[in-house]
Amino acid sequence: MADSEKKETVESPTSGERVLAKSPVRETELARGFDSIFDEFRRSFDDLLAPFMPMRTFIPKTASILPIRAPLIDVIDEGDQYVVNTELPGFAKEDIDIQLNKDFMELKAEKKSEKEDKTENYLHRERSYSSCQRTVNFPEQVDPSRAEGTMENGILKLKIPKREPKPEEKLIKVPLK
Repeated sequence: MADSEKKETVESPTSGERVLAKSPVRETELARGFDSIFDEFRRSFDDLLAPFMPMRTFIPKTASILPIRAPLIDVIDEGDQYVVNTELPGFAKEDIDIQLNKDFMELKAEKKSEKEDKTENYLHRERSYSSCQRTVNFPEQVDPSRAEGTMENGILKLKIPKREPKPEEKLIKVPLK
């Protein structure tokens, strides 16, 4: 693989192992400060125009700060294989979909539940939905047909063997008759 084609890796802060997936970006205090300034400006502008726009829609502030969920993931290069450890609390192995090819892995987890209690004059219904997704690009080709995985106590463990390197084909001179 040429140097220009190598993919970026990140060193794990706790050990010398190579980590291939970055953790999700977290919002900084500075960004939140700027957002609050613009929110106050927008709110005052909306109040100024309120008499002229009586049917405006209101979006609560909490709707704009819902978190985007990306599972925490460790990708460890063990030489002949990659080991992928992912934290998926609350998900069962039936909720997880892993798609893998020679270059990358796509992990999706989705869980839906609905609970309903009916009594004579009372109806109580609760629904929940949770999903997350992560993609990992491998710097070396892997063999998806030999991948193995287990799910135990909310921890997904995958072992993905690397592909055997193909021997270089040398040029052979063809003698002319």
